[in-house]
Amino acid sequence: MSEFVESIDYETGTSIQTFNIIEAKKNPEGYEVLLELDLESGYALEGVKMNITNEDFVAYETNDIQEVVKYALGFFEQT
Repeated sequence: MSEFVESIDYETGTSIQTFNIIEAKKNPEGYEVLLELDLESGYALEGVKMNITNEDFVAYETNDIQEVVKYALGFFEQT
């Protein structure tokens, strides 16, 4: 197990290039979504679990799970 590292000591983050929804399971609070993410660094993350609430659908003004995940991950259209 890795030791906790203070985030002020390192630059963090890389951008997500693409994502795929592998599975979406409905639950009373919303959805549990299983994702694969391709990162700008060249790495991929598999089996990433994300919880999307019913309130997220209202906030993003859509009923489309793909759209909600897209917005939640920070993919917004540039205007």
